[in-house]
Order: sequence, then structure tokens, then C-alpha cells
Amino acid sequence: MIFKDRQEAGRKLLLRLFEDQEIIKNTENAVVVSLLRGGIIIGDIIAKGLEAKHLPLVVTKIPAPHNPELALGALCFDVTYLEKNVVNSLKLEKSGIVNQIEVARKKFNSYLNRFRIKESLFSKNIKNKIVILTDDGIATGSTVKVAVLFLKSNNPKSIILAVPVAPSDFHVKGIDKEIVLHKKFAFGAISQFYGHFPQIEDELVKKILRSE
Repeated sequence: MIFKDRQEAGRKLLLRLFEDQEIIKNTENAVVVSLLRGGIIIGDIIAKGLEAKHLPLVVTKIPAPHNPELALGALCFDVTYLEKNVVNSLKLEKSGIVNQIEVARKKFNSYLNRFRIKESLFSKNIKNKIVILTDDGIATGSTVKVAVLFLKSNNPKSIILAVPVAPSDFHVKGIDKEIVLHKKFAFGAISQFYGHFPQIEDELVKKILRSE
């Protein structure tokens, strides 16, 4: 265990961000983007601490046909990212990949409707801004990779990835700075780095969204 819960992880990330001179000198130009659901608690803590706008972002994994826990990639609005090594290893037909993308698309759209999140929130709020992208941790990295691609399409000034934990060999193109509190060579699940890691219920998500 590294963190008691997501709240503690968020507070520790906030302290690390306060050490970054670029952020401290430009808090009025910073926007926090958190990945739903896991990142919303951490994003809320960081945004309130920096007095910055908080935009929770819906990103969904594209599940493998016979193993939903294995991600073929991820999607975010009109951006789709595929992990080529995973797709190639499964030797999937194009039609099979399209079917799995559709599965992810339905889940993505249901989240948009459930939490009333619109793409225009991002196009209006992150152009020329310092974007602090956060989640409760990175395992395979597909969701973060597609989030970065989507954010880059909206022309931010820079993207800072700030997460509590990630694999030591994780790297994503397109970010300008990386802040990771704990890196480990390999691990099975983000939950192993938390003492308390409950599923985040809809009502909590809606409560945080109402407070923004």
C-alpha cells in the first residue's frame, strides 16, 4: 500500500504540483482534466487546491472480445486509439475490432448522457491553457493515451500528466511534463497501491460535478 485512499493521493499530488514553478506562476491559466470515474476525486482535490477549473473527461476502454479486462485500446469522443501489439497478438479480424469499438462507444455515450458531459466544454476551456491531466493511476495506459490525443486536438498550451502511480516503463507521446508519485516496474491492478479503493458511484460523481 502506498496511499490510504484517493483523497490522500490527491493531496499528495497537489503538494507536488505546488512545487512546480510553472504551475504556481500560472494557476489562472491552468485547467484540471480528470478521467472518469477514478480520477474525479483526485481532480476535484487538485482543482480546488489550485483554484482551477475542473473538467471530468469520459474515456472508455475498448474490451477484447473474450476478455473484457483486456483493453484493445480506448476511445474519447471522435478519437479512437488502438494498442497495436494487443490487437495483433489476438489476430482479430477488422469486423471484430469494429464490433468491440461499438461496444465501447455505447458505454461512452451512456456516460455522457448520465453525467451530462459535452465535448464543447473542452473546446471552450482548454485552448492555450496548461492542462493538468489526472487519474487515480495508470495500468496499461490506453485511456490516458487517448485522452492526450483528444486534448491535443483542442490546442492546449501544454499538458502535464499528474498521477499517483504508474508502471516504471510507461510513456505517452504528447505530454510536456510528467509527475508520478510512485513508479513500479510491473503490477496487476491500481487497487494494490491503495488501502481503500471503492468503486465510485454515480451519486458521488454527480455531487462533484454539481460543486464545480
